[in-house]
Amino acid sequence: MNRWGRPLALLLWILLVGAGLAQAQLTVPGYQFLTDPQGTGGHLVATRPGTGSATALLGQAFSEVAGFFQGRPQAVGGYRDIGDQRAEVVFRAMFRGSPVGGIAYAIVGGGTGTAGFVFDSPQTIRQSLPRLIQLAGGGPAAAPAPALNWREVMYPDGSGSMRLPDGWVITMSYKGMAAAKGPHGFVESSIWTPVLTRAAAAQYSAFLSTPIRGPIMDPTDPVTALQGNTAHNNTMSQARGVPPRNILRIIEVAPAPPVPGYTQSVYIDYELEMGGVRYRAIHLVMLGNINADGTWVLYNPYVASPSESFAQNLPVLLEIWGSARTAQHVIQERLDNAMRSLREAGEIYRQTVQNRERSQQRMNDKWTEVFRGTRIVEDTLTGERRDVDLSWSRDVVRWLNEAEGTDRYREIPLWQLNQ
Repeated sequence: MNRWGRPLALLLWILLVGAGLAQAQLTVPGYQFLTDPQGTGGHLVATRPGTGSATALLGQAFSEVAGFFQGRPQAVGGYRDIGDQRAEVVFRAMFRGSPVGGIAYAIVGGGTGTAGFVFDSPQTIRQSLPRLIQLAGGGPAAAPAPALNWREVMYPDGSGSMRLPDGWVITMSYKGMAAAKGPHGFVESSIWTPVLTRAAAAQYSAFLSTPIRGPIMDPTDPVTALQGNTAHNNTMSQARGVPPRNILRIIEVAPAPPVPGYTQSVYIDYELEMGGVRYRAIHLVMLGNINADGTWVLYNPYVASPSESFAQNLPVLLEIWGSARTAQHVIQERLDNAMRSLREAGEIYRQTVQNRERSQQRMNDKWTEVFRGTRIVEDTLTGERRDVDLSWSRDVVRWLNEAEGTDRYREIPLWQLNQ
């Protein structure tokens, strides 16, 4: 091997993986760059006269800071209010040779417009975000308390567990299904609902001479199923005096591979109103096969947060969502019930129960990896692992292996790590 190969490979590893944020401040015309002497990261902010669209102001800001971030920042996901007076975007970029991520925001009103970029390294942004936001007197909506002191919490009925930070409590659990809430929002895991088709409901109602209480709908498409199930739950909630959940708008529908036993699977990003508060949610909706008795399963876990702080809260919500585990005895009980009640479809149901948790974990891990913007690269010789920017990870491994002349380095996607 060329005698410069190893030093160059190590230098590349240091630049792309191990480098921290540079301390030297850069300048952008009209912007102020604020840093915290007690930590890393920064808050680039500008205020100018004018009113209008927060989305347009944010788009202009992305172009203005391209030189600061060594290229136009890459938007991952975003939010804006109904009047387009506030807009926020989760972004990734390069700063002084290192990958960074954070939140870009724009606020218009009162004759002025403010645009800002709050950012840090992917490894520390979650801890530093609240402090960096306060450098400019608040920036986007006030961030909640950081997620600290994570611990494994068993479900009250013993059917599983979930990792939760301070301030979070489990509010419901039943045979592997669970709901939790805390300062960052709500999480419901492994939630599934038995549903009757319209034809089956008519037959049962005629036979029993009594109305069917459960949800009744055909598995046409996931969005319609979510809307129908929400309407059914609102009817039940009204009888208990619980505020209804009103779906305001569907932001995005992202297809996902269905697991065995299900015909359709999507992630639905939408906004809803409950008790006078506007929330944004991501729902995983899967539609099951129709059984011989006219029943099918609606699988619909989700995460939700107040809309104004959704971008800040989403990484915490996804981490909680992905940590949920169903106890083995509950899985076994599901298998036994499936074999007793529907023997001819037992194999399909068995595969569904066994594979559903693994498939959900893989999907949650892939979402988590995208929002974190990093992937683990392992030195198979020493066992050392480092986080690498997701958009560079494949190239980093290839360059390092070319320098070594062997397949010493490898990527480890998060879903493989959690198998």
